[in-house]
Amino acid sequence: MMPHRTQRVRRFGVLGGSLVAVLATATSAAAQSLASPRASVVSTLDSITSARVDSMFASYVRADGPGCALLVRRNASTAYARGYGMASLELGVPITPATVMDIASTSKQFTATAIWMLAFDGKLSLDDEVRRYLPELPRLGPGAASRVTIRQMLQHTSGWPDYLDLLLAGGTPFEAASTAGDAMAVLARQTVGNFAPGTAWMYTNTGYFLAGQIVERVSGMSLREFLRTRIFTPLGMTHTDVFDDHTRVYPGHANGYSPVPGGGWRVERTNWEQTGDGAIQTSVEDLARWDANFDTPVVGSRALLDSLQQPAYLVDGTPMTYAYGLFVDSYRGLRRVHHGGDYPGYQSEVMRFPEQRTSILIVCNGVTWSPRFLAEKVAVIVLGAALGPTDGERLRDSLGTLPPAARTALQGMWWDPMTGSVLRVVLRDSVALQGDGPGAPARPLAQLAGGWVISTPVGDWTPRLRFDASTGRLLVRRLDRPTLAYERVAPIAPRDTAERAAYAGRYSSRSVAGVWTVDARRDTLWLSVGGRPRPIEPLFHDAFQSDFGVVRFQRNARGRVTGLSAVTYGVQDLRFTRMPAVADSTGRRER
Repeated sequence: MMPHRTQRVRRFGVLGGSLVAVLATATSAAAQSLASPRASVVSTLDSITSARVDSMFASYVRADGPGCALLVRRNASTAYARGYGMASLELGVPITPATVMDIASTSKQFTATAIWMLAFDGKLSLDDEVRRYLPELPRLGPGAASRVTIRQMLQHTSGWPDYLDLLLAGGTPFEAASTAGDAMAVLARQTVGNFAPGTAWMYTNTGYFLAGQIVERVSGMSLREFLRTRIFTPLGMTHTDVFDDHTRVYPGHANGYSPVPGGGWRVERTNWEQTGDGAIQTSVEDLARWDANFDTPVVGSRALLDSLQQPAYLVDGTPMTYAYGLFVDSYRGLRRVHHGGDYPGYQSEVMRFPEQRTSILIVCNGVTWSPRFLAEKVAVIVLGAALGPTDGERLRDSLGTLPPAARTALQGMWWDPMTGSVLRVVLRDSVALQGDGPGAPARPLAQLAGGWVISTPVGDWTPRLRFDASTGRLLVRRLDRPTLAYERVAPIAPRDTAERAAYAGRYSSRSVAGVWTVDARRDTLWLSVGGRPRPIEPLFHDAFQSDFGVVRFQRNARGRVTGLSAVTYGVQDLRFTRMPAVADSTGRRER
C-alpha cells in the first residue's frame, strides 16, 4: 500500500523511429495471440501513436510472465485500452482491461472521498480529533502530539507511525492472516509519535486505515459496504470490491507475482485484511468510470471533488504536494493529479492531467518497472507538444562546475534520522559523485544557482543537495516532499568477531509484539524477526542496514550494548531493549 516504494522511478529512453515500428509490430502480433474476446484493443489513437504506446509495454507481451492493464482517457472517453502479459501463469489467462487486480495505495482516494462524504453529510468534521471516534487509541506524547485530527491523518502530517511497519516488525509476515483488530492492537501499544502533528510530512498507511475505521463507526456500515453503496454501484463499477476477507472469491481476479532470482516467477500474495489504506480490487475499466466522475460528478458534488484536491500545509505554512489520497503537482509544466500503489504482487498508478482532459490508468500484477514511470512515458506520447521541457532540458544551460570547496563540504556519508535514508558523496578525480543508498550507482554532481547541487544527468525527480555550514548538515530537497536534513556519519564496520558478538542477543519492544534476535556468525551479523534470519550490513558506527531500514544499537556509559532502534520509512524510532541472558540446561548463559 506504500506509494514511496512504487515511485522510485527508473529512467529509460523512449524508443524512436523505425525501431518503434518493428517493436510495435511484434508487440501487436504477440498481444493478439494472447488475447481473449474481452482483450480486444479499444483505440481512437492513430496507428503511430498506439504503436508507440505499445512499445512501452513490449517486455510484458509474453505468455510466461505477468504484466499490466492500461487505459487512456481523453476528452471524456476511452482513447486506448488493452492488456499486456498474463493474469494467471498457472491457467494461461491473459490480462485484459477488465482484469481485476489489487490497486494498493491508489485506494486511498476512495477512503478520503468517504470521509468527505460524511463531512458533507454533517456527520463529522475533518478537524475533529481522531480519538473522538476511536477512543481506544492512546494519546501520543509529548504535549501537542496528543491531539491528532482526521485532516492530519488524511494528509500524512499526523506523526502516527505506520502500522504496516509495526506489524512486520512484530513478526507478522504478509502471508499470515491479519485483521483490523490486529492493526488496532499494535497501534494501541504506541506511546510516542514520529513528530508533533502538523510539523512534518511522512507518508503512513496508519492514517487511512484509521480513517476507514472512522467511516465504519460513523456510518454503521463496513467500509466495503459504504464504498459499494455510495460510490461503486452508482458509478457502475461492477468489477470493484474491497479485500477484507482473504477467503472471499473475487471474480476476474489476477494473481500477483514476484520475480525469482535467476529467472521465473513466484506467486506473491497477502492475507492481511485491513482496509482504508489499500485493499481495493478493481480493473482499469472500472477505474475509468471513477476517473470520469471528476469530469461530470455522479457521486459527490463538484465542491467535494475539489476538496479532495486541496494540498496540505504544515503549521508553519510550508505547502505540501499531498492533498486527500492524491498528489497534486506538475509534470513538465502541466498540472497533474495522481497516486500510485505498491503491495505484494501488485502495482498501480492513476494519473490525471485535468486541463488536458487526459488520464492514464495502469494496474500491474508483478512488473519490475514503476507504473508511474510507465504512465509518464505514455503521457509524453499522448500529450506531445503540450508538455514543457524536462528538468534536465530546463536546467541544462544553468548547470555549472562544482567549486572545490563545495566538493569537499559534501564529501562523506550522510543519513536522515527521520526516514533512515543514506547518501554517499565521494570524490573521484576531482569530481564529486553521489549515490542514493547502499550499492546505488554514483552520479556526477553539478552546481545550480542559489547554492544547490544536483546529480547529473538531471531527471524529473532528481533531489537537490546543499551543505548547511551553520548546522553541518546536508539539506536534501525533493520536489514531492519537504526538505530533509541529513547528518554526517563516518562509515565503519566491526573489525573482528568479538566486536560483532557484542551485538548478539535478544531484544524486545513495548511497541510491537515478538522478539528480535541478533546472531554473530563468522564475519556477518544476522537479524531474525518472526523466525526469519536476514543478514544486516554495516553502515556506520553501531548502525546496520536491514530489511526494516537502519538499525542502530545503543550502549550504556560503560560501552555495553543495551538496546537498538530501528528507523523505517514509516516509523522514526522503533526502540528495543536488550533482554537478560537466559541460562540453558548446562548452566551456560545464553542471550
